[in-house]
Amino acid sequence: MNATSRLASVDFENLPFSSVFSDHMLVAEYRGGRWMSAEIRPYGPLPLAPNISALQYGVSAFEGLKAYRAPTNRVLLFRPWENARRLNRTARRLAMPEVPESMFLDGLRSLVKLDAGWVPPSGAGALYLRPCLFSIDPSLRVKPAEAFLFVIFATPYGAYYAGSIDAIVSSRYVRAFPGGTGDVKPAGNYAPTLLADREAQEEGFGTVLWLDAREHRYVEECGVLNVFFVAGDRVLTPALGGTILPGITRDSALQILRDSGYAVEERRIAIDEIVEWHSKGLLRECFGTGTAATVSRIGRIRYGARDLVLLPDARDLAGAVRERLVGIMTGTMPDPYGWVDAI
Repeated sequence: MNATSRLASVDFENLPFSSVFSDHMLVAEYRGGRWMSAEIRPYGPLPLAPNISALQYGVSAFEGLKAYRAPTNRVLLFRPWENARRLNRTARRLAMPEVPESMFLDGLRSLVKLDAGWVPPSGAGALYLRPCLFSIDPSLRVKPAEAFLFVIFATPYGAYYAGSIDAIVSSRYVRAFPGGTGDVKPAGNYAPTLLADREAQEEGFGTVLWLDAREHRYVEECGVLNVFFVAGDRVLTPALGGTILPGITRDSALQILRDSGYAVEERRIAIDEIVEWHSKGLLRECFGTGTAATVSRIGRIRYGARDLVLLPDARDLAGAVRERLVGIMTGTMPDPYGWVDAI
């Protein structure tokens, strides 16, 4: 099936996440201490040896961002330079070479321009972009690698979460620990969470609310999302401290909330505080922020034998933040922050 016929058959508004991929991908190789020129080629398999250290030791990192189509038909990226910088923070943590920011950004823009037909119509979804960096060293020695691939590919989708999600607090597993990699994005951060996710789903929950590794007391993240709580007139989110990913959507939401006059606190939040807020009728909302989901309301939290049910709040702060963020991302609202990159 050629590209035109593939596109004609896509129902962008109802397209599940990661179900179809655009026609091309960008590939660049690092060998001998330097990056080779990046090239765009048809999307497809990569020839890889079975003994590369990405497969054997998890020497792999990734990013995620989106392209939207504005009502003017322009294609917009949201803060892509922040993804470039975060990928390089991860690279440094894993003893990998940094990807030149110009290679990341120019390659990203070139790929999106070429596959612009895969960006859904305005209001119908987004094109999710996945940059990844991984070792192709064919060695079983445990050592910093010397050869790498940098790849960007893309998948269009309609919505990541449909409606609100329910979360269960994990008392058995932890996502990150001090001195680890919780504040960056190696691929290895995600595989250990899958069993907890599956167990949560078996109990009827969509995701896991993670607690800290030392005391199993303080809230950290919610699945793949940074988490926010609205208690009375305050908006609270766990402070970054080495175990929480500094989400770009999180940072953007915080900026919007503060500029809108809300009292925002970034601090450690104990799960017992959340239970107390709920019992006193102070817990108005809980929501998560992330690249694919943007902003998703959390409707129920299970902690032990207790279910904290959060009915939709009349103020609907999550909805207001999402509307503003999506408006900026899609070009339907002004962008006073210079976040949008039009290509």
